[in-house]
Amino acid sequence: MLKAYFYIGMLLLAQMGCSSSPIMSIVLDAGEVDRKNCPLIIPLNKDLPAGSDYELVNEKSGKAFPAQVLASGDLLVFIDEMPAGTTGDFGLRQAKGNVSNRVTVNQSEEGVEIAVNEQPVLFYQTATAMPDEGLPEYYKRSGMIHPLYSPEGQVLTDAFPVGHTHQHAIFNAWVNTQFKGEKVDFWNQHQETGTVEHVDLMHVEEGVNAALFESLLSHISLKHGEVLEEKWKVVVFPTSDYYLFDLISEQTNTSSDTLFILDYHYGGMGFRGSKEWNSVDSVHYSNTWNILTSEGYTGENANHTHASWVAAFGEVEGETAGATVFGHPDNFRYPQAIRVHPTMPYWVYAPMVDGEFTIAPGETFKSSFRYYVHQGEPDKKVIESIRNDLIDPIGVEILD
Repeated sequence: MLKAYFYIGMLLLAQMGCSSSPIMSIVLDAGEVDRKNCPLIIPLNKDLPAGSDYELVNEKSGKAFPAQVLASGDLLVFIDEMPAGTTGDFGLRQAKGNVSNRVTVNQSEEGVEIAVNEQPVLFYQTATAMPDEGLPEYYKRSGMIHPLYSPEGQVLTDAFPVGHTHQHAIFNAWVNTQFKGEKVDFWNQHQETGTVEHVDLMHVEEGVNAALFESLLSHISLKHGEVLEEKWKVVVFPTSDYYLFDLISEQTNTSSDTLFILDYHYGGMGFRGSKEWNSVDSVHYSNTWNILTSEGYTGENANHTHASWVAAFGEVEGETAGATVFGHPDNFRYPQAIRVHPTMPYWVYAPMVDGEFTIAPGETFKSSFRYYVHQGEPDKKVIESIRNDLIDPIGVEILD
């Protein structure tokens, strides 16, 4: 009997020793800026089960950040606060107690909705959405984000706007291109040379620090078939005072011919604002929007300037709200030129403003954007914080 008790006691001690040891040790360095609401993705050097039952614990202070191992194998930590000039030795450990998902995914036959604390942030359209009755069918569209909501629930985007039905909320399309010696316009569907469609929802996951989806889209020449296969990865983080998400695009030329994106005044990752900002929409128009860029340009004066971020905001349903979009420093021709329309509420990151470029067969064109969706006008402190996170991210060293 004594031997049995001794064996059980040693087993419990061994288990306690294992549970007190971190899965791995990580050093974080805030650098020279304060960090707040900062998503941090850490590539791991060992395989761990995906899920949210982890935490990153400061070994000195005991402060813990919820941690989520993504299906990709990366670790996602959301740093709510880390002062400038500080470093910390952290241990990745199993979380204590049950962990509830702060960011969730709701799927339907129409598409994917992502919510933070049960409040909807955005909807991605997988099913084909049709324009209003009486409009041509060639305006149909899938593979767009609409609605995009403000934190108080105002709809900030317009999917089939009056006067420009071919602009679809948050969408990606080239305009003036040449393929097989002919013009293909993937943006202006009424030209009937090209379009963009959702093909497949490849992956969905949710957790304590993020919910995300990965989708497949096709950029189609109506004469020659698919030219570009595009992958979207949209990752929504657990902010509450404002919404924060990333949209990562990878366009691969799946054809046997080069796609030439010609010098032109617009095209790329677009944002079409609320119907309340559309002066030709006599039913819904109530006020104009505002544009502000990283370089201090406002309104139509921002057209064809270069910007690391662009804020678009105005009154919707009686409340001021908007979205500020950051280009990633790794993007082609960063900071990219932008197109801001003088009368319509749309703008777009438009790298072809600075000249022609190509996507050769098998080549992949990558671009990433971070969206800060705010109630009221954009907060300068939040903008500065996000800009710092993108330009000078938190330093990470994995010790074991």
